[in-house]
Amino acid sequence: MDETEELIRLCCRALVVQMCDVPGFELHMTRSCVMGLTGEPSADFNMITLGADPEAEAFLIRSMARARERGLPLHAAMSPNVVEALAPIAARLGLTRAGASPLMVLRPGILHRGAPVQPGRAVKVTRALGPELVGVAGDLVAAAFDTPRDVIARCIDVCVTATSGIETWIAWSDEGPMSAVSVTPSGNTAGVTLMATPPALQRQGWGRALLTRVIEDYRGRGVERFYLGATEAGLALYTSLGFETIAHLSAWVMGDSSPAPS
Repeated sequence: MDETEELIRLCCRALVVQMCDVPGFELHMTRSCVMGLTGEPSADFNMITLGADPEAEAFLIRSMARARERGLPLHAAMSPNVVEALAPIAARLGLTRAGASPLMVLRPGILHRGAPVQPGRAVKVTRALGPELVGVAGDLVAAAFDTPRDVIARCIDVCVTATSGIETWIAWSDEGPMSAVSVTPSGNTAGVTLMATPPALQRQGWGRALLTRVIEDYRGRGVERFYLGATEAGLALYTSLGFETIAHLSAWVMGDSSPAPS
């Protein structure tokens, strides 16, 4: 199995970890495909990921039928190894192509710190555990992605617990919380999601400081490789830290969609 397909399988499993505690969450899954429906009226919270799986075409057809049955919008991501075969089917079923998302990897031993955090601003990093800190992280995510706070509470806050498998971290300055990020570790590999710095705090080094510290911490715990799906806003940061693009996942939507949390 090539690295792209290996990481797509990990993405599928990470989606389950990240969403399984959402009230009313509906899951359908094969080895390399997953559909998770939350019931929210935004495509970014009802998702399909399609890897190189013998059942990928049938899975896509069933998933689209189920989303339509529930009246839900949908966001789909396809491996470059299946997009040629699935694109005509996706278009016929009502999905619209919406660009591509870089799948990026940080390999062992690589980490470029880049520009330091602004002088005089110490950064403290804490894990979001308990209602108060989970709420702080949720506030940062809602502000960063311009998503209603109640949606974040239903779809993200409820999944951040000590035993859920998704770990969320917050960067603090003397002025308060600045940035948040979530990590889904699996053996010696970890997925990075929800890199969230509110617009007023972006381009000040907070996200860089947080992600650098978090990566160093996980490396100390035996994690060797990190992966993520990059948004356009985060691409420069990830590249500067040493992440490399190994594939572009084809993005498709049906219905309402806003910029999705990466």
